[in-house]
Amino acid sequence: MRLGYAFVLLSSALAGCTAPDSAVRPPENDLYYPTGIAVSPDDALLFVTNANSDLSYDSGSVSVLDLAKIDQYATDWSVNKVIDTEPVKAGSSDAGCKQDPDHTETLVCDNTDDLVASRFMLPNSAARIGNFATAIAVQDTGAGTFRLIVPTRGDPSVAWIDWDGSKLSCNADGQGFELCDDEHRLSYVHNDPDIGYLPEEPFDVYASSTGDYAVVTHLTTGAVTLVDSQPGRPAVIADVAVGLFAVDQITGIEGSTGVSARVVPGADDIIYVGARSEDRIQTFTVGRPINNAEPYLVQGNYFFLDSVGGNAGSSADTRGLTFSPTGDQMYLINREPPSLQVFDTSLKTTGFPANKGIGATDICRQASKLTSFDSGAGERIYITCFSDGQVYVVDPRGQSYVEDIIDVGRGPYAVAAAPSRKKIYVTNFLENTIAVIDVAPDSPTRNRVVLRIGEVKAP
Repeated sequence: MRLGYAFVLLSSALAGCTAPDSAVRPPENDLYYPTGIAVSPDDALLFVTNANSDLSYDSGSVSVLDLAKIDQYATDWSVNKVIDTEPVKAGSSDAGCKQDPDHTETLVCDNTDDLVASRFMLPNSAARIGNFATAIAVQDTGAGTFRLIVPTRGDPSVAWIDWDGSKLSCNADGQGFELCDDEHRLSYVHNDPDIGYLPEEPFDVYASSTGDYAVVTHLTTGAVTLVDSQPGRPAVIADVAVGLFAVDQITGIEGSTGVSARVVPGADDIIYVGARSEDRIQTFTVGRPINNAEPYLVQGNYFFLDSVGGNAGSSADTRGLTFSPTGDQMYLINREPPSLQVFDTSLKTTGFPANKGIGATDICRQASKLTSFDSGAGERIYITCFSDGQVYVVDPRGQSYVEDIIDVGRGPYAVAAAPSRKKIYVTNFLENTIAVIDVAPDSPTRNRVVLRIGEVKAP
């Protein structure tokens, strides 16, 4: 079953499963159906959305984990087999951590005795959001503060949550671990129901890391939403573009999926949006009126994914986009056919990217998300494979090829990188864990899970 379909089925049941006022609040220090994951720009924090996809609780949440503490455990275990200066014997348990019997390079730290809370999660830092969160993006608002943009499919809404250096905040009274208030859960264009509603099924999100906007895609409507998110000011839905992609003639679905942006020095970012229903990438820029009115989406050029697929291309169901650090290459994962595609996005003399396919490689079915970075041996692409429980590692140079395949857990969905720590982090949706993967080129555990955080549920 596709992850998207699982969320849709749960969402359709939501109306009949409305929680009473006495419903159990979600645990502040546990992972429960983790989906989106993002690293803070300073590589210090890991933000994780908990989707509450079985509706065990009255809301989802965003957890905050300390990457320094995760690094300490991962390094102590992978290098010295040591936890808290005490040796960990194979098969034994120490303070809730134990060696994985099937993957002896992996230390598993579950929730025994609030282990996750006391060891990895920052206390009194989490926030509660709507159900079925799908992704998370981070804006750098300066001086160690950040803003998170989180699309949630249950409402639907887009939550904006500020990190003040010690905790997340998304309600007026500033109380810890309270549900984000209406101001912080955007559901209407310009916050006015008479103007328009947020389209259904908000799915992926891109936030300008140092800018003032975010863009959200919608899985079953094909719409694209622009969020005006200026530091120090409330976020607001500024614009919605509809009718962008053709409707799939079999499923009747018109969906927008992956989104990212090519940063152009001295000019506006070029936003790229993929489709679930056709083989096309649509671009946008953000228009900014001179009278300080709210920004709007400016529809730009588009191009087809015609370098992979049948005789006429026909490469559809894009699930993720990302760019190289220079912006000169775009990496894109598709499900039909399962492929990673590499595009030349270097700027031509006209100032517009080439947008030309230059490489591709076969990957797993049901790929969900991807990230890229260079850990010291050249850029690599890391792709989560939801149905296979794996992460594919692709070298994008030349025609590109699969360099390694990593077993990470059940239902890997999202992936994020901390370049300075030479680690990547994966949410395992079906087992309530986060897999920590060592990607340092000279490490004996390169491309292996060295730490798994959370309670591993039985299949």
